[in-house]
Amino acid sequence: MKTTPKPHIEIVLPVFNEVQNIQPLLKQMDMVGQELKAHASISYLFIDDGSHDGSSELLYRLYRERTDIRVVQLVHNFGHSSALSAGLDHFEGDIAVFMDADMQDAPEALWEMFIQWQKGKKTVVAERGQRKEKNTLLFKAFYFLLHQSARSLPPINFGTHCLLDKTVVNRMRQLKERNRYFPGLVSFSSGEITPVEIDRGARAHGKSRVGLAGLINLALTALVSFSSAPVKMVSFLGLLAAGGSLVAGIIFVCIRIFTDKAIPGWASMMTAMAFGSGLQLLCLGIIGEYIARIYDEVKQRPLYLVDKVLSKRATGAKRPASEVA
Repeated sequence: MKTTPKPHIEIVLPVFNEVQNIQPLLKQMDMVGQELKAHASISYLFIDDGSHDGSSELLYRLYRERTDIRVVQLVHNFGHSSALSAGLDHFEGDIAVFMDADMQDAPEALWEMFIQWQKGKKTVVAERGQRKEKNTLLFKAFYFLLHQSARSLPPINFGTHCLLDKTVVNRMRQLKERNRYFPGLVSFSSGEITPVEIDRGARAHGKSRVGLAGLINLALTALVSFSSAPVKMVSFLGLLAAGGSLVAGIIFVCIRIFTDKAIPGWASMMTAMAFGSGLQLLCLGIIGEYIARIYDEVKQRPLYLVDKVLSKRATGAKRPASEVA
């Protein structure tokens, strides 16, 4: 009797200066893997995104000690989204599980995600429940604005942590944009998204490398990549300013003709000029954000460059990662 081979799960982990978190995370993941081993095999793909705190040396040691670990070392730090893209390109298996290496994504969620995959679900995401992070209100405001302006995205609050069938991974490999919002790309490449509500924990060790400026840039990338609402807002603001100026002008003329009240000229003039100048700068900034991202796309630079790949098995990559656009 012919037996069906077990599916292979490869857990993709972008790493940047996580030397204190790698081994505790592996320990937890191994415990989950032991529970799953009767149903699936598990291996790990670490994307070392230019770490300089000892993470690279630790990953090399773990690679030598274990047979279930592969490591892709990038030339320098290209950013979280580029590291995720490297994970997409170097993934080998039937199921890809993307998660951060800072221990904020619960390893225990893998069980529930895998059960949904067994039911035929191709994309299973960890919908964020309670968050033990700062700036929670900012996250909620961002998701509200994103879902209001980008109607093509599902109203699910999720980030990196997700399970993707290899068919979804292959679709995502076809997407070539440089300014990448990972949850948006997952949504674009998936027919149906199945959420699994998971509380997001606090970092076990160290501080987050993504500060407020990084979160703002990520929010801008998401809005610009999946919505034209900012540009439409520019047109609306221009129309609003023009309409307001017209109404104000009519009022001033009526007061001048039908009353004998003096109108302070310079104060109203300076206020109107300051308002108009600020509005113009705001509109130019929004348009400039689109132009800057168009320039990034036109340059056609690779998303990342690989320094070395540590693997004990033959790679299934179809082309060198340094050529990935």
